[in-house]
Amino acid sequence: MDNQRIAEIFEEIADMMDIKGEDFFRVNAYRHAARVISNTPYDIADAYAKQKRIGKIPGVGKALEEKIIEMIKTGRCTFHDELIKGFPKGLLDMLRVRGIGPKKVKLFFGELQIHTLAQLKKAAEDGLLQKLPKMGKKSEADILRAIQDYEAMPHERKLLHEGLLEAQKIINYLRKAPGIVRIQYAGSLRRGVETIGDIDILSSVKNAEKNVKLIGEIMEYYAKYPEIGQVINRGDTKSSVLLKSGLQVDLRVVDDTIFGAALHYFTGSKAHNIHIRERAKKMGLKVSEYGVFKVSGKKETLVAGKTEEELFAKLGLPYIIPEMREDQGEIEYGLKHKKMPIAIEFDDLKADLHTHSKWSDGSEEIDVLAAQYQKAGFEYMALTDHSKAVGVAGGMDESKVMKQWKEIDKVTKSFGGKFRILKGSEVDILKDGSLDFSDAVLKKLEVINASAHLHHQLDEKTQTKRLLRAIESGYVKILSHPTGRLINQRKPISFDVEAVFKACADHRVALEINSSPDRMDLKDTHVRMAKELGCKFAINSDSHHSSQMGFLQYGITIARRAWLTKEDVINTMTLKELLKYWNIT
Repeated sequence: MDNQRIAEIFEEIADMMDIKGEDFFRVNAYRHAARVISNTPYDIADAYAKQKRIGKIPGVGKALEEKIIEMIKTGRCTFHDELIKGFPKGLLDMLRVRGIGPKKVKLFFGELQIHTLAQLKKAAEDGLLQKLPKMGKKSEADILRAIQDYEAMPHERKLLHEGLLEAQKIINYLRKAPGIVRIQYAGSLRRGVETIGDIDILSSVKNAEKNVKLIGEIMEYYAKYPEIGQVINRGDTKSSVLLKSGLQVDLRVVDDTIFGAALHYFTGSKAHNIHIRERAKKMGLKVSEYGVFKVSGKKETLVAGKTEEELFAKLGLPYIIPEMREDQGEIEYGLKHKKMPIAIEFDDLKADLHTHSKWSDGSEEIDVLAAQYQKAGFEYMALTDHSKAVGVAGGMDESKVMKQWKEIDKVTKSFGGKFRILKGSEVDILKDGSLDFSDAVLKKLEVINASAHLHHQLDEKTQTKRLLRAIESGYVKILSHPTGRLINQRKPISFDVEAVFKACADHRVALEINSSPDRMDLKDTHVRMAKELGCKFAINSDSHHSSQMGFLQYGITIARRAWLTKEDVINTMTLKELLKYWNIT
């Protein structure tokens, strides 16, 4: 029973309880546990087998822990089995369709005995849904269209960078709409989650209640956005569209006096918002998308809402950045310390330690690449073209890499001491854990990024042994894209994460946060675990062109979600500090 299956069972329990109309907070506890378990950076069953305990999993209490242990031991969950008896599985499938929630699923099943998506589609085509309570021709047509869209579209979530690009384009377009005061994307996109299901955009106007006509003009302008494939729903203050790319985008318009409260609410996460509401209730306050209210009997008085900072302050909390709002201890930390860790920012970076040039599979000469980094304000960089094992990427042999050193010296000299290129290489870790260069070359390289590009199929024990040998070699400075995953394309390699991270900490090998949008490797849960084990990190772009240095922002996002400060990241050091840290003379 692996992590994903445990998470799936908890998610199904939450769905079934939701359809049955059970307590929201209890339902959410299962959803939260499913999400945490899915992202846990170690195999829970393996940890239990070794230690007879599952380890500390945030948000998983004793009752849920007992169910996890039961699943590990028996492969089943009695509570899940009891719920699913007589519960048509097709009802769960319906929830995957846009616009269909537990109440509608319950309605369709109760009134028409519909228990599969195929039956629902047939009922919509036959005009049966419009006859149901609180339904109609439009609702029926919307459901049929949503089912058709669901069947036609790939179901994978979109990458973070795809969502950010789409959101920024839409925001730039909407800035030209009449009367908008503030506008921001929200949801999982604003929290920096690596993949997203949709985009939430929040905007504000002055005197919203009196400006109904103005809001209508904004919605009309939005509906004319050229990339819209279909307008799903257009209301007085909210419109939903489906882009040609397949992403759903919801636009909401609120009064500017409560923009901060609405932004906080629609940014989430749900678990964070629930915790915030519980905190407010204890203080005699009420928090919602409409503001922070002081509650006195039946009277509610608005006391905050214009900004998120104002909302947090009313609750006795410091400002919590969006990336940390996952109910992973941020509220408890803020209450205890009265301030949050100063999260790393893009401007803290002084170097990029993983770049490629035309000498391997990059697309720029060294001088052009270095000039762009220097122009962007970086103090130094490492040139790390591939070693020979990756022939498909133009990997260099020993003679070629030594020729490159002469070119690096020449380009560095041209900067007159104002910028330095460190002599590096992305050296492959071979199948047996040895490195893809002779000791003579390895000794002279200033930066060695060790990467496991090949042999992903090795079993966990062999893969772990392989990585540990490379880390313990004494040559490696950075373990690059450690899990080797490609989001939505390739699974991570299997290795003992804790053992490898501990070895990196012991041997002063930094773990890379690879910022390439389709990698984002390590993920934030891995980073938090590694930090607790004493690891340092390098946030790198893995750029193959100077324009890709912007990828570093995705690595920064991961680091902020993992609560990293600049002190945790080696490429925030000055060149002098880094050379001293690595004992390079």
